[in-house]
Amino acid sequence: MKRLVLIFIALCSLPLHAGEVMLGESDQAAVRAAAGDYAQGWYSGDRERMARSLHENLAKRAYLRDKSGKRQLDQMDKATLLAGNKPENAQRYAKAKKRAEVEILDGFGNAATVKLTMDGWVDYLHLVRDSDGEWRILNVLWEPTP
Repeated sequence: MKRLVLIFIALCSLPLHAGEVMLGESDQAAVRAAAGDYAQGWYSGDRERMARSLHENLAKRAYLRDKSGKRQLDQMDKATLLAGNKPENAQRYAKAKKRAEVEILDGFGNAATVKLTMDGWVDYLHLVRDSDGEWRILNVLWEPTP
């Protein structure tokens, strides 16, 4: 009995990890490429580049403060996001660092979760391998950085 208690305590004291990436190297590279096309497509105002990283049913959401300070749900679909990605972004971000740090948090089979840190915000991306075998961003939850 004592031994079982000690084993239980030992198991409970093990650190918990967010997830284990169970994707091969080529899938990880494809996930990183999709996140990179999304980020660099935004910075350069290249809608075509950004579009190739997005799933047709994209949902992008954030809880943002309105003018009164109340947090409201902001939602975009693929068309709305692409409409906001303007060629003027290239000038807007010309002197910016264009930060696009991609961290694959988890991955298994045809799904992956990525943290993408950019200039002024963090995106949490859910990617899926679509019916064409391409990795595309299905969901984005984002938060501006202070």
